[in-house]
Amino acid sequence: MTQKVRSPFFTVSPKAYLYGEELLNLAKLVDKIVKDSSATFFFVAPAIDLPTIVKNTKNLIVTAQTADGFGPGRGMGRTLLESLKYYGVGATFMNHMECPMEFRELVLSVKRAKELGIITIVCADTEKEAEILAHMHPDIILCEPYNLISTGQTSDESYIAKTIDAIKKVDEDILIMEGAGITCGDDVRRLISLGVDGTGISSVLTKNEDRESLLKEIFSGLE
Repeated sequence: MTQKVRSPFFTVSPKAYLYGEELLNLAKLVDKIVKDSSATFFFVAPAIDLPTIVKNTKNLIVTAQTADGFGPGRGMGRTLLESLKYYGVGATFMNHMECPMEFRELVLSVKRAKELGIITIVCADTEKEAEILAHMHPDIILCEPYNLISTGQTSDESYIAKTIDAIKKVDEDILIMEGAGITCGDDVRRLISLGVDGTGISSVLTKNEDRESLLKEIFSGLE
């Protein structure tokens, strides 16, 4: 059964900046901070670290960076959805700019993830791409202009309004995540006020020495 996503939601994604013990310690920190929150929190990690994070957290939906919907069989370097399910991983990103997927693979992967009860977060760049992806009916669509990723600059209100409208006219049930350049609680508050269901943070977190204070301040924007 797919886990229930409560809005607002937030993703913490250290990408490939952290691994091993440092990554696990961050997951534990996020897990501790959010234990009394009514929001939903995703923690995104490389495949090799996912089982350890699942075993050591209670309040997070542990999430893969990408996944393969072709199923068990021939192939190398694949992250099987079946393997994610086996290890208790609750969600996966798909089609991120830094790990793009071919259209056929994306269609198969979203379909198979639904069959396995794994939450799908599919990434889109433009308004038109968001509309096309909505026809796959993923759980969440992350809209972020590729040129703004890791820049500290957030999407403008026109882009947010257009992508929300493009998705909702296809499927009202898809949750909307808008990203790119989130650095503080005010960024989160702004997005929520514009009708977004969730957002997230990645590289800015890994470059900050006081991660606990930064996370608490950013999470305050969800209230």
